[in-house]
Amino acid sequence: MAARGWGNHRTIGSALRAAADGGVVVVAPGVYQETLVVDRDVTITAEATDGTVVLTSAEGPGLHVRAGTVGVRGLTMRAPVLVSAGALALQDCDISVGELALTGWAVADITGCRIHHCDDAAVRANGDSRIQVTNCAVEDVEGSGIAMAQSSQARLVTTTVSRVTAAGLHLSDSAASCVVDCEIAEAGECGVLVDDDAALVIHSSRLRDIGGDAVRVTDCCARIDDGSSTVDGGVDPRAVGGVTVVDTTITRAVGSGILATGAAQLSIDRSHVRDAGKAGIFATGTSTLSLAGCGIIGSASTGLVVQKSARLSATDTTIARTAANGLLAGEEASVNLTGCTIRESGFSAVHIGGQAKVDLHDCTVSGTPEHGVRCTDRGMLRLAGGALNAVGMTGLQIEDSGDATVLGVTVTQANVGIRVQDTPHHPLLVNCTVTGTTTSGLETGPGTSPIVRDSSFRNSGATGVFLDQDSQAGIDGCEITDAGGNGLVVWDGGTPLIRSLTVKDCHGNGIYLAPRVRAKLEDCSITGTGAPAVYVGPSAAPTLRRCHIRDVEQDVELAAEAEPVIVDCEVSGVRVSHLPVGRSGRASPPSGMARIGAGGDPAAQAAADDRGLAELLHQLDELVGLRRAKQDVGTLVKLMQMVKQRQEAGLLPPPLSRHLVFAGNPGTGKTTVARLYGQILAALGMLNTGHLVEVDRSMLVGEYVGHTAPKTQAAFRRALGGVLFIDEAYALVPDGRGNDFGQEAISTLVKLMEDHRDEVVVIVAGYPDQMERFVGANPGLASRFTRTLTFDDYTSAELVDIVAHQAASHQYELPPPTRAALATFFDATGRGEGFGNGRFARKVFQEMTERHARRLVDSAASVTAEQLSTLMGDDLPDLDLAE
Repeated sequence: MAARGWGNHRTIGSALRAAADGGVVVVAPGVYQETLVVDRDVTITAEATDGTVVLTSAEGPGLHVRAGTVGVRGLTMRAPVLVSAGALALQDCDISVGELALTGWAVADITGCRIHHCDDAAVRANGDSRIQVTNCAVEDVEGSGIAMAQSSQARLVTTTVSRVTAAGLHLSDSAASCVVDCEIAEAGECGVLVDDDAALVIHSSRLRDIGGDAVRVTDCCARIDDGSSTVDGGVDPRAVGGVTVVDTTITRAVGSGILATGAAQLSIDRSHVRDAGKAGIFATGTSTLSLAGCGIIGSASTGLVVQKSARLSATDTTIARTAANGLLAGEEASVNLTGCTIRESGFSAVHIGGQAKVDLHDCTVSGTPEHGVRCTDRGMLRLAGGALNAVGMTGLQIEDSGDATVLGVTVTQANVGIRVQDTPHHPLLVNCTVTGTTTSGLETGPGTSPIVRDSSFRNSGATGVFLDQDSQAGIDGCEITDAGGNGLVVWDGGTPLIRSLTVKDCHGNGIYLAPRVRAKLEDCSITGTGAPAVYVGPSAAPTLRRCHIRDVEQDVELAAEAEPVIVDCEVSGVRVSHLPVGRSGRASPPSGMARIGAGGDPAAQAAADDRGLAELLHQLDELVGLRRAKQDVGTLVKLMQMVKQRQEAGLLPPPLSRHLVFAGNPGTGKTTVARLYGQILAALGMLNTGHLVEVDRSMLVGEYVGHTAPKTQAAFRRALGGVLFIDEAYALVPDGRGNDFGQEAISTLVKLMEDHRDEVVVIVAGYPDQMERFVGANPGLASRFTRTLTFDDYTSAELVDIVAHQAASHQYELPPPTRAALATFFDATGRGEGFGNGRFARKVFQEMTERHARRLVDSAASVTAEQLSTLMGDDLPDLDLAE
């Protein structure tokens, strides 16, 4: 046919009507303005393939396929193409002005085509349609390049999508697409956008120069797995589920390289994100991401961000040259990195905040001007193996309420190797090596109590290990070597337990004990120090037991009023010795050193322990209320004292379980009594430190198979030498969930209690009616928790006493009328299941101080000192304050 001149037909439409089923219509060069509606098998082919056959339409689609199998080859179409049913095979065509659209059950195979200068979208698929696009170019679109919706499916192969104002590829609803060896470039909003329950596989492709996020996945991309297949029998993204990115490079996105929000699920393998304008990969919401063999390089912000409740795991992945953090985990995120490298970050390489949980296994962190790994807020870190190198500030920083378990980690070339500060927890450091630090190998802040075992601190510029004031650290089996200053420093008032510590070749003192230190040092060895091996500061009263000092100029230097207790210690190769050598009698204290001579007397140590025990029992007795609990603890103390006396007399102890059940409602002092109980056992010599580690279900039970036992073991290790306090323990056995991971936590706990029966005390606490069910959930629990201490609710009078104690602590007065009004207030307060007891009383006091402040500020008269410190009945809160 031809538009003019010789030919059988003057229009393509007439030729189609005349063609037989399966026939071929050959179109001569020309411009054809018509709308072709095809509903049977036919092929339309251009006589010349040089673009001289042009199809236009005054209104609506230039080609509409409604049925049959239709082939079109070599046409230039300046009009939309619509396939509402049947199948269209489009080859070597040029489509512009309008989109290529598929609806219903339509099928299209597009090969070697150019689709360009379209509005809204160049290719659009809806319904259950399927399309394959091979070796095509989609470009210059005012909208999205390819838009898939509803249950449509697409397979894109060796195709380029470029210069679009919206998304290069947009999937929504339950659409699915497989993209192989394609390029998406210069997209205005994002390269790939996946919404709703859509699914996508990207393989061996390239995304570059994107105006927003290169890949943005929102909401839920759930696995469908219905057995369906894509066009051409390729990988079925709907069977894989979520978004899978393999062997793909993402370069120069103005936004994030990959952004996952909502409940998105992504699997990213052997892919690289380079030069992102924001985060390399950003996961938030409840999204789940896995990375393997990937690279995140040159991000203008943080390399890898995981926020809210997102979960991310990565193996053999590199994060490098980031302007901010390498990894940032916050809120309630969960991150697991194995064999990964994080290097050359502008801020801390790894920052953990909020309540995030991060597990780093055999990872390497290097090249940061700030911290290597920083765990703050209420973050939880598990760091196993790997190395922290070339760090400007601290290799590992644990602060605020952060907690960490650190196993087998090497720290080199940092200002400070490891710092623990301002945390109420007991971070556990085991088998770590810290070397080549500018200042200290290990520093702990005031009042902190990490547990450090079998670790080495070498070649520090100043102090090997520095324990700040009031430290209660536990150090066991460690080594400090070649410190530029003192080996171990314990600052004012510290009470750490130091066992089997080796200190050698330090330029200052081997061990420096500041004023009022009451440290216990057992089985320690100090060799080759530049100053006296041990310095004991004013009023310090440390205990040195079975320690060995050799090859030093002087063994001990004492400040005024120092009172060390020294038992069974030895010296050798010491030129000036002031150390009494225990019971062996091989040496005696020189004249003028009587204050330490008595230290070898076990009776002196026993007297000191008795004074500490008496003080702890006095603190227990001073607690408001708790009559039954106090009586039970007193009975236990007497029993422990008898056990100790029998052991010292060479007699076998009676059967004894130190583990306890604390049954009581919230706010009845269970945690306070547990803390005192641990300290009492330490004073009796039944525990090494007596420190308290408080946990709940979230700190023991994992989120997936194989996660629970390590979490439970880590919490238990932190409690060794002290008390493991499990609050709301009944939550480990929730009603109606027999296969819950809590059962695994209980089984792990029972075994650990057996393996470490003399090293830890476990206290489980919760509502009275729930604790009986908990103990009965496992035979091992019933045999180990044979004693229950009951914590009664506070009476109104006792709640008044708690408020009075709070007031006295903050320099407020409660005159008798105020106390009477308080009693009336507590009598009228509802005592439902959520009543907070002591916590409620403290809340009442806080509210009273706030109302007191408002009352005085609103008063026009001048305020006296007495008024500033007196709480009145008018300051009581409304009854609706009750919980």
